[in-house]
Amino acid sequence: MKRKEEIKDFYEKFAQNLIRDKINPNPRHQKIIGYLKKVFQKYNFKNALEIGCGIGIISEFISKSVPDVTGIDISGENIKFAKATVKKVKFHRSDFLEYPVKEKFDLITLFDVLEHLPKETHQNVFKRITEISNPTTILIMTIPDPYYLSYVRKNNPEKLQVVDESIYLDVLVSIFNENKLEVLKFEKYGIDYENQYNFYLFGYRKEQYILEMPFTDNKNIVLKIYRKISNKIKQLTGNIRYGKYLKH
Repeated sequence: MKRKEEIKDFYEKFAQNLIRDKINPNPRHQKIIGYLKKVFQKYNFKNALEIGCGIGIISEFISKSVPDVTGIDISGENIKFAKATVKKVKFHRSDFLEYPVKEKFDLITLFDVLEHLPKETHQNVFKRITEISNPTTILIMTIPDPYYLSYVRKNNPEKLQVVDESIYLDVLVSIFNENKLEVLKFEKYGIDYENQYNFYLFGYRKEQYILEMPFTDNKNIVLKIYRKISNKIKQLTGNIRYGKYLKH
């Protein structure tokens, strides 16, 4: 596992790469903005948090539709540039897992962030997100497709950042379930290659969706319930042979 200081140092130096994106729009950002436009057509948010906001390019776009926007990033250089160029967003330099604010957010985003956090921290990341969410919070996340990232690791390792985890769906599912998250939308998309990235939109499971009486595989119980219903139907409608629809 990479040391926290090693990761911080990398992103202090990486800030210059992001500043270039302010001058020449990054296709990844443009794709994410396209998704956000559709989300804002469906949902109204009072506040939003962008985790790993970089220099605030996406935060600035979010602030056009959401009145109260907060961006946090581990890099002081990123936050310094963001504060100088984006006026409607509150920016903070912080490791997300040490983020002290107890405010609840309507929208929380992680755009190409989770893969840059050591996989040992992912459980705690979602647990922390849950702590600053309300029951109607929407969470949006993009990550590189794990198979694409594994290909890069094998063939172009020089393109990788200090941490670049391949995040597979089966691992995510257990984290989602633990935090009562359900996937409302999932889509693969490409920038340079087909199916290069994964887009996720999550919501929190509604308690009324959980069945009070679980289904059973016990045939005797099913038959008993059927007979009671069948007898009641016969009383109400006459002696109709409904039994032919059930295979004993």
